[in-house]
Amino acid sequence: MHCRNFKEFKGGLSQPKAEKAMHFDVSQFQVLIHDEIDDVLAEAWNPLVVNKSVFLLTHYFDALRILDENLSYRFACFLKDSKLVGVAAFQITMAESDNLNANFDKSGRWVRSVSKKLLGNRKMRFRVLVLGNSFATGEHGFVFNDQIEPYTQGALLLKAIDEIEADCKEKGNRISATVVKDFYPKSFGISEHFNEEGYAEFFVDPNMVMSLKPEWKTFDDYLASLTTKYRTKAKAAFKKSANIVLKDFDIEDLIAHREELFSLYEKVYDRADFRLGKLNAEVFSRMKENLGEAFTLKGYFLEGKLVGFQSAFKYENWIDTHFVGIDYNLNHEYSIYSRMLYEYIMMGIESGVKQISFGRTASEIKSSVGAYPIDVKCYIRHRTKTSNALLKLLFSYIRPSQFSQRMPFKQDVLKSIDDYQMH
Repeated sequence: MHCRNFKEFKGGLSQPKAEKAMHFDVSQFQVLIHDEIDDVLAEAWNPLVVNKSVFLLTHYFDALRILDENLSYRFACFLKDSKLVGVAAFQITMAESDNLNANFDKSGRWVRSVSKKLLGNRKMRFRVLVLGNSFATGEHGFVFNDQIEPYTQGALLLKAIDEIEADCKEKGNRISATVVKDFYPKSFGISEHFNEEGYAEFFVDPNMVMSLKPEWKTFDDYLASLTTKYRTKAKAAFKKSANIVLKDFDIEDLIAHREELFSLYEKVYDRADFRLGKLNAEVFSRMKENLGEAFTLKGYFLEGKLVGFQSAFKYENWIDTHFVGIDYNLNHEYSIYSRMLYEYIMMGIESGVKQISFGRTASEIKSSVGAYPIDVKCYIRHRTKTSNALLKLLFSYIRPSQFSQRMPFKQDVLKSIDDYQMH
């Protein structure tokens, strides 16, 4: 995953030009669709995705079995000459009209007005097929080996989508819309196929990514790289949160505090601008049980009460921050969220990773600790031509949220970093 040079951030977000999509005969490949993760051959699947996405490991999906009946999965295996060369994971979920609170620019306000007049206070429910992960930001929907060219990957993904949609229709569970989420600039050559197939293209808020310099051996080394202003802000956050006690949760802790964790998670979830999936109180303990040290969750206690938590997935070279929970009534006074961001950086330095993926919310505050935006492109298509035309019009007004990119590092630190790469 590539991000533009630091100097370009002041000039706004430029979009790399995608390579021209090519029609490709996928008949030389076999596409197998499975309804359950147990049906895939884990011995072949996991080696293909390991260190590329925790969110594609079979034991990650096993942890999600306890989610409600409104969420189901489909798993695609792509074979060539009987060898597994790619995998993809799809979610089928029920989305409600009031959950699609995407960001519209000013010229799109009339869309909200018209929608309100048409729907009133009614909720509309849609069966949505999602290529990607509804619970995470980033390219977590598919992995191919390096021998499969980008345009081939796009064609195979479209074939899998067609087969899943046809199967759902035959079983009486017709898909209303298909969402393909979170392509980074390096993958725009893959995603161009979806433009040709009538999908509406739109950009959501960028993923905020931070590279950790190899010479940062301690958190103090990181602090020393900041300008006086941002080093003072960091120290102030630790001072305001000094009375908060942090605890690394094991499985027993996650079970004991599951209702409190879920309540704090809901407070953050309810503020999200675009929601396709929701966890439940059992998931965190299941994650820890299935993923072990690859999944961490840290509780924040104030006078014995849980007032926040942060979770993350650890890879070989990077950390993917996951869900957080915050008591917003205490957040400002105790700098809970700011403390969490610094704790993620501390975790990254101690783990020796190269990058931290912070996700796509609260971009400005994340930039103030050293993160920079990576563009994220998504696609959506409705099954009927008329509705799809309306969707294209609607989503043409979606714009990433505007924010002021902060530059917290000293000039000599900035000069030593050319760009960010996700490995």
